[in-house]
Amino acid sequence: MKRSLPLIITFLIGMFMIGEFFIPHYRYRVWTAEFLEWGLILAAAAFVLGFVNLIQVNAPKVARRDADWGYKLIMLVVMIVTMVAGFIAGEERSRVDNLYKWVYDFVFVPLNATMFALLAFYISSAAFRAFRARNLEAALLLGAAILVMIARVPAGESLPVVGEYLPKVMNWIMDVPNIAARRAIFIGAALGAVATGLRVILGLERSHLGAD
Repeated sequence: MKRSLPLIITFLIGMFMIGEFFIPHYRYRVWTAEFLEWGLILAAAAFVLGFVNLIQVNAPKVARRDADWGYKLIMLVVMIVTMVAGFIAGEERSRVDNLYKWVYDFVFVPLNATMFALLAFYISSAAFRAFRARNLEAALLLGAAILVMIARVPAGESLPVVGEYLPKVMNWIMDVPNIAARRAIFIGAALGAVATGLRVILGLERSHLGAD
C-alpha cells in the first residue's frame, strides 16, 4: 500500500489535470485552479524541506571541521541572517534602508554576477571545441558563428565591400536556420516532457518514490 497509494493519487490527479485541456466547462477549471493552488503550497513546503536538508547536511561537517567547512559555515550564517532579516522586515523588506535589501543588492547580486561571469569562460572553451571543422556540419557551424560574431561588432560593418551585407546575412542566419533549429529542440523537449509525464502518471516511472 505504501507504493500503490502514491501511484493511485498521481494517476487520478494527473488524469484530472489533463482533462482541463479537453473539458471547457468553467466548473472544471475552478477545480483545476484549486489543485494548482495546492501545488504551490506543496512547492513552498519543498523549500522548507530544502532548508532543513541544508542544515542536516552541512552543520555536521562544520562541527567536524571537514574539508571546506568554512565555506559551509558562511553559507549557513548568511542563509539564516537573510531569512531572519526578511521575516523581521515583512512587507517592507524591499526598502532601500532595509538589511534584507542590502544583503540582496550587495551580496547576492554581485555573487550571482560573478558566477555567470565564470560561466563565460566555460562557454568559450566549449565553443572552441565544438567549432572545430572536423566535418561538413561542424564547418557550417564554424562559418555561421564567425559571420555572426563579425557582424555583431561595429568593425564588421566597416569592412570594405562586404560590410553592408554582413548584417543582412546575420539576420537571415538568426531568423531562419537558427529559429528552425530552436523550434526543433523545443518540440523535442516538449515531447520528452510529455512522455516523462505520462510515464509518471501511468506508474511506469517510479524513481520519484525512492529506491526499493
